Amino acid sequence: MDSLKEKIIMRQTRPWITAGVALVGAGMVAAAPVVPIAGPLPDIAVTDIELTAVDMVLDLVRHGQSEDNVEGIIGTLPPGAPITAEGAEQAAFLADPDNPQHLADPGFYDGVYASEFIRTQQTAADWLAAAGAPDHPLSILSGLNELNAGILEGTSQDNQLMALLYLVGPLSWMFGQYWVPQLGSTIDPNGMAFQDRFGDAVEQIYNNGATDADGGFSSVAFSHAASISTWVMMNVKNPDFELYFQSLLQGILPNTGQVVIEGNPTDGWTLVSWNGTEVAENPGLLTGLFVDFRDLMVAPQMAGWHIWEAILGGDPADITAALQTGFNDVLAAVTAFPQAVIDTITGAMDDTAGSSAADALGDALAALAG
Repeated sequence: MDSLKEKIIMRQTRPWITAGVALVGAGMVAAAPVVPIAGPLPDIAVTDIELTAVDMVLDLVRHGQSEDNVEGIIGTLPPGAPITAEGAEQAAFLADPDNPQHLADPGFYDGVYASEFIRTQQTAADWLAAAGAPDHPLSILSGLNELNAGILEGTSQDNQLMALLYLVGPLSWMFGQYWVPQLGSTIDPNGMAFQDRFGDAVEQIYNNGATDADGGFSSVAFSHAASISTWVMMNVKNPDFELYFQSLLQGILPNTGQVVIEGNPTDGWTLVSWNGTEVAENPGLLTGLFVDFRDLMVAPQMAGWHIWEAILGGDPADITAALQTGFNDVLAAVTAFPQAVIDTITGAMDDTAGSSAADALGDALAALAG
């Protein structure tokens, strides 16, 4: 597609140390008072899932340079600061064929979207104008908003401690620990709430395009660096953590940088490229096993969160529905886990070049034991 041109050469990055992350616990237990439910619970029905959805290519684009970027302010509440003159130039450059990451003609996309922030909407508008389509429809989705900073709102991005505290929660969520809080945030209090918010926006974009699609289709969404990178790393089947941490040293994503994913809400998502660097579809053995364990851990956390939300709402029907859905989701994750691990191991053996199947199996067993 037009938005995926030849690779750009990555800038050299400083040495970095990747901290080991322990995959502890398989879920979150919510301690809550018992709420009476009218009548007995219905029988729990387990449904089979058919993976037959059409794939979408989604280009997630960070906004152009904003006044907050220039002043070094963490601003995560809409409407936020506008873009600068340089930011407007960056947005217009997205329509230039000389840009290695230039976007396709607006008419190519099934939908063009932006968050509630001024900076994303201005970036989209300036690109559309430069592409000769100033009147092209632009849909606004609050789910695409920046990852909320909580108590860090308005603090300096140049303060390394503040920047680190802002990323503690998101980094934990990427490794399956959705329960870790985002300090002081009522918008994104934890990974479950953020997953629901941004994931619902992506699903809405998908549904809008899939309505009339007989085959694959594409959409573009203008969002923010932290929300784009966090949700993508939480959800894709082939997360490239080395590439992520290298980009983290440079601010995660540059202004108008892009992350491209492909897939659908039913079968899941694959990372295609990160800021112009293509990503292998097969994540490799260790990353594949990590994703299998991550998916197993996430299911009970999401179920527990939705049940807790229903309990707080106090509607017995909502509580019953949350229990039903949560049970089905956790059971599906537990049932799918053994086969997912087997598929990951056999896939790694098939892709291992120059080594025997026994060596590959030994590596797999060592990874599981470690």
